[in-house]
Amino acid sequence: MKFFSYKTFLVLGLLLVASVSAQEAQKEKLQRMIDAALDVIYSDTHTTLSANEKQAQVREKLESSYDLDVMIRYAIGKNWRRMNEREQIEVLELVKQLVLKAYMIGLDGKDRPSITLGELTQIGRARIEIESTMVLDAKTYYILYRLRQMDSGWQIYDIVAENVSVSSNYRGQIDDHFRKGSGADLIARLKNLLAEDEINEDTKI
Repeated sequence: MKFFSYKTFLVLGLLLVASVSAQEAQKEKLQRMIDAALDVIYSDTHTTLSANEKQAQVREKLESSYDLDVMIRYAIGKNWRRMNEREQIEVLELVKQLVLKAYMIGLDGKDRPSITLGELTQIGRARIEIESTMVLDAKTYYILYRLRQMDSGWQIYDIVAENVSVSSNYRGQIDDHFRKGSGADLIARLKNLLAEDEINEDTKI
């Protein structure tokens, strides 16, 4: 039986260190994205922007780091196949607008939240979780970011806020919709929601 040589162990060790370093880099990337998005909302240099302009810039910050389609597709799940290509494209766009609008409204009039990233945990070969705490209006919230490695790089596929999975929550609502409704009905519902002035985490699809 041949034993691993010293060089083999050295190479394996270097590969492990490189892998860990690449994963740890995701914390820095995530923190930069969060800070950049919050800067658009709270920085003095953006006070002259309208609500729509701020929303557009926040979206730009998010999409420059992550593919938002990944999390939305994960939330839609098997229902994706129940829509034609045109409906799929429109639903992706409308859900992005809805989530961003809810995000902006949720922070409107509040002090800038403090978000601190914590422990990174590897969940299998191509999945990691990054813990975080958010202090908003003197309350502390626990948020978990779930990422998976894809051809396009590490992407967020779910966010768990206070033990509630955003993707699972949306999937349950979309599952309920498709028990009786169609892709066209879902598009109409999303458009109606976007037309409303008040949207929050309790808004149902």
